[in-house]
Formats: sequence, structure tokens, C-alpha cells
Amino acid sequence: MCRREVFEAAIRRMSGQGFKVLLDLLASSPQRLRVSEIPYRFRARLRGESKLDTLVVWEFGTLLADKLVGQIVPVRFALFALIGGLGLVIHLAALWATLNVLGTEFGVGQTVATVTAMTFNFFLNNQFTYRDRRLRGLSLLRGLGTFYLICGLGAVANVGVASYVFTSHHAWWVAGVAGAIVGSVWNFAMSSAFTWNQR
Repeated sequence: MCRREVFEAAIRRMSGQGFKVLLDLLASSPQRLRVSEIPYRFRARLRGESKLDTLVVWEFGTLLADKLVGQIVPVRFALFALIGGLGLVIHLAALWATLNVLGTEFGVGQTVATVTAMTFNFFLNNQFTYRDRRLRGLSLLRGLGTFYLICGLGAVANVGVASYVFTSHHAWWVAGVAGAIVGSVWNFAMSSAFTWNQR
């Protein structure tokens, strides 16, 4: 329990992620709060099962990260970008396999690798980045379709910006990074708004 004014002072800074409300309240309070614990002894559960699983621990970690660095880089964007980096590894592995194992042409291999990476990214983001908005059933299929569309447009923006920067006499890697940043921000913003919106 806490005084109403303590809660009202912290509410605008609270993340609302998960159900670790006390941690969120303590970390979001503009002033240091005094905490007093009252012992409580749990008994053996008679019905149901615990909600504590590895994903709840993950959610707890993201809440801590949000309170530590969320003012600099939104944790959801950092997770999205991390999964995007893993997707790049998947993309390259799929491209290598289609070229060297299946013997396809580059265009076919690049297409297969791109769809494979986008699918991988979608399901990991659905499981971790947007756990609180997780899509299921038909919404999962609709979400996958919008994610493909958004990432396809993001790829066009990526190439366009990178090409412009490169033709403006910048190093190839500067152009590549600029395109990747624009594509990542586009993919994150649009998929947050359209794929994992909270309707």
C-alpha cells in the first residue's frame, strides 16, 4: 500500500508493462520512497498454476532496462533492433544455403532469405518485443501480412536513403548505416502502429 499522492506523483512515469507494479512505482517515483516489508508466508498452492515462467522473468528484465536506459533509447526499440540483428544472421544463413546447397540464382536466394528473415523477426518480436500485445489465431496471420508489407516498404526506404547518401560522396558504410537506421525506425514505428496496435 502507499499514499495516494505517492502514486499520483509516479503514475505518469510508470511503464505499465507487465504486472510488477511495485517495482515500477518505486523506480518511477520522483523522490526516494521509504519501504517497509511485512512478512507473509506462502502456503502450498491448492489450485491453478503459477504465472511465473521465463517470459515473466524476461518482462521483469525489460522493465529494469526501461527504468535504466528507457529515457535514452526505448527498450522496445532496442529489443526490435536486437531481433533485427539476429534476423540479419538468419538472412545470410538462408542466402548461403539457397546459393550453395540448393544452387539457386542470386535473386531467388535473396528473396527466400528475405522472407525467411522477416518471418523469423515477426515471430520473435511477437514473442518478446510485443509480449504484452501478442497476436494469436487469425490476428497472427493478419499481423504477419502487415509485417511483410511494412518491412518491404522499409527496405525501399533503406535502399533509397543509402543510395542518396552514397551518391552524395559518402563512404559506402556510412550510406549503408544511414539506410539501415531509416529502415529500422520505419519498421519499428509502422509495425508498432499497424501490426501490434492495441485495439
